[in-house]
Amino acid sequence: MNSPVTSYTAPVPRGPSLPPDPRVFWWWLGAIAAVAFALRVAVIVFVKPHVPELGDASAYHLLANHLADGRGYIRPFDLVRFHLMVPTAEYPPVHPFVLSLVARLGVRSVEGQRIALSVVGTGTVALIGILGRRIAGRATGIVAAILAALSPMMFLSDATLMSETVFAFLATLALVLALRARDVPSLARIAPLGVVLGLAVLTRAEAGVLAMLLILPIAWRAPGTLPRRIGLAATGLILMFAVVLPWTARNQATFHEFVFVSNNLDVFAGANCELTYSGESLGSWRATFRPGDTGKGLCFTGYNGRQPHFNEARAANAARDKGIDYLRDHVDQLPKVMAARLLRTFGLFRPAQQIRLEALEGRPESWERAGTWLEWALYPLAAAGLIMLWRRRAPVGVLIAAIVSVSVATLITYGNQRFRIGAEPAILVAAAAALVALATHGSPGDAAPVTATRP
Repeated sequence: MNSPVTSYTAPVPRGPSLPPDPRVFWWWLGAIAAVAFALRVAVIVFVKPHVPELGDASAYHLLANHLADGRGYIRPFDLVRFHLMVPTAEYPPVHPFVLSLVARLGVRSVEGQRIALSVVGTGTVALIGILGRRIAGRATGIVAAILAALSPMMFLSDATLMSETVFAFLATLALVLALRARDVPSLARIAPLGVVLGLAVLTRAEAGVLAMLLILPIAWRAPGTLPRRIGLAATGLILMFAVVLPWTARNQATFHEFVFVSNNLDVFAGANCELTYSGESLGSWRATFRPGDTGKGLCFTGYNGRQPHFNEARAANAARDKGIDYLRDHVDQLPKVMAARLLRTFGLFRPAQQIRLEALEGRPESWERAGTWLEWALYPLAAAGLIMLWRRRAPVGVLIAAIVSVSVATLITYGNQRFRIGAEPAILVAAAAALVALATHGSPGDAAPVTATRP
């Protein structure tokens, strides 16, 4: 016999008492979002972070303008420098597509597109506030939104035109939708979650890990029969794949190779090589542009798109195979390397060096340093907040899923602080819950409804 679903109340920290009118929360959230947008624009206009001429940000900018001009997904620098129209899947498609929508409206400058991207970043601030409210009440939502508005790690990707901005928006939206589906597991609620996760995968491929960590537990804990649970999981995952597969089919038709999301497989060659398994670049990524040298000790050596019959997918597969071969030959060093990767992503291994490395991507070093210091202050608060929320039966599973997904992706690839963006919403909400509890001397506040299965 199936167990009935019973609603009961569990103490969840609600923080300082807010007026009962729910509109107060939305007024506060709107005001915080306005400040967040103003701050982002001010950083872009007055700080003017540098966008390197040869880097991911410039590639996104050029690719967006090429898309707006109807040229499709082509290698951006090959057209500009060599006048070659070479198809690409080096970058997942959603972020350049979003920028191309702005370019179609006539906003074709780097600065204009950065300001447009700040609108997306501001939306993420609002979503983090909503996420905090759903998990631990309105006060936590307000504090989480304030932290998100002020955190350099949240707005530096806007200012440098990087894909983390769009990914953070989609990942946070997925967490909010996951909470809705968790409350009432149904096809109608898990379907939009699958769609959003599909878009997130097409922004950064590691969202596939997040999809498994969100959809499968929601389906598993749903009331009803096993076939119903399987149906829920299948619906979410099938819809996620349905969003991704048209792009995969395009890649198959273009390269005659299986490319699920991107050809960015040079990550394996640059992350698994002599320079990143020891020495100053331990756990990081390196390129050694020495054409013609194929020694296993080399890192990523770049692509030559001007070669006759150049196929980006085959070149990427060769880079992947080279990195995997090096990994297999040095598997005994992997625990040390993976530990360094994880600590780099969370700003805890050689932080001064990591800050300098990320400044090469256009992030102002002083702002990156301030963001790192803020993260260090948030980590103990977030840990305390997660423990407190778990003890009070708040739905912390979605927050843990976000942190675990980032950790898994880092262990597989390499360490970089900007990769942490998928975990930032969880860190900010958990830290906000702890701050609210400290402000109210640990008072749990009013009770929040939690749905659970009771025997």
